[in-house]
Amino acid sequence: MANTTFKGTVRAEGGLQQITTNTSTGAETTNTSIDSSGNTSVGGTLGVTGATTLSSTVGVAGALTRLTPENIIDWDYISCPTPIVSNLTGAGGADGVMADGELFSMLFPGKNGQVTPVQGSIIGAHTVAAGGFMVEGTIPTTDTNGTSAGLNLQGDAATGDNTGMELVFGGTQHGGNASCTIGTHGLVFDATFNSVDFTDQDCVAIGFRKAEEFQTGHQPIIAAASGDAVYTDYVAFGVLSPDDVQISTRLNDGTTAHVDSTQATAASGNHRFQVTVSSAGVVTFAHIGAAAMSAGTLAAPSTTKAFTFDSGDVVVPYLSILSTNADSAIHLKAVKITRTPGISYTD
Repeated sequence: MANTTFKGTVRAEGGLQQITTNTSTGAETTNTSIDSSGNTSVGGTLGVTGATTLSSTVGVAGALTRLTPENIIDWDYISCPTPIVSNLTGAGGADGVMADGELFSMLFPGKNGQVTPVQGSIIGAHTVAAGGFMVEGTIPTTDTNGTSAGLNLQGDAATGDNTGMELVFGGTQHGGNASCTIGTHGLVFDATFNSVDFTDQDCVAIGFRKAEEFQTGHQPIIAAASGDAVYTDYVAFGVLSPDDVQISTRLNDGTTAHVDSTQATAASGNHRFQVTVSSAGVVTFAHIGAAAMSAGTLAAPSTTKAFTFDSGDVVVPYLSILSTNADSAIHLKAVKITRTPGISYTD
C-alpha cells in the first residue's frame, strides 16, 4: 500500500499499532503501540527534540545515558554559601602546612543547590600563618565596585612572595567532569575579582589549558611575561604582572606569547574577565573594570591576541593566583563557566 497523508486529526478508539510482517511466514510483530487507554509502548529509538513534561513515574530498565548541565559552575558570594575547603595538611602532617605542588579540594555550592568540585594545587608554600580560603567582609544584598568582600584567595601572601594557587573547576587537572573537547564544546569562563590594591597581585587570571598534571612553574612565568610557561597549550587572561591586563598563550608546546593589552585595572575595586572559546577553538577575550560583579558591558581589550586551539584538544578551565609579599586580599566575587553542550555519561 502506498503512503497515505492525513491533513486532519487521526482518531482511533481501539488504539494504534506499528507492525512488521515476516516476508516468509506472514507473522506480524508489533513494534510500537498505543492502546485504547493511551498507554504507549515504543519498541524503537525515541527521539524528543522539544520540551517534555513527565507527570508520573518513569522506569528505566537499562543504563541511562544523559548530558551534564551546561553550567560547570555558577557561583557568587551573595547568593551562594561559602565554599567548603578540604583540610590543608600536606605530606608533613602539620595542619595548615602545605608545600609547593601539594593538592587540596573545594566544593562550591551553586545557585540551584548543585555542588561543583574544584581541584587545587598550592604554589610556593602554605604555612600556618596563611589566611583561610573563606568568604569574608560584610556581605551586602547587592554588590558594588567598592564592596570589599568575597572568597579570599590570598593564601600565604602576607608571609611569602610568589605564593598562590591554581584551581581547576568541575573536575581534575587531567579532565574528568571538567573535560572540554575542542571541536565539540563551546566554552565561556566569566569571573569577577575585587582587590584593595591590584598592584599587590602578580597574577589573577582565568583561562583554559590542555589537560595535564599541575605545573607550579606556570604562574610565575606568565606573571613575569618571560620564559617557557610549561603547559603545552593554554590561554590565560587577567592581571599578569601587577595592575596590567595581559594575555598569555601557547600552542603545541611552541613559543609562549605574552601580550600587553595596554590597559590596566583600577588601583582598587572590581575587575571582571571573560574568556570565550568557540566550538571551533577560536578564543576571544573581554573585560570591564569598576562595575558591580557580573555586570556592565564587556569589551575586547585594546590590544588582543588571535588564538585557536587544535580540534580534538581536551582542555580544562583553570584559575591562577600569585601574589607579592603583601597582606592584601584578592576576593573572588563571582565565577560562571559554561560548556555547550554538556558531556554525556552513563549511570
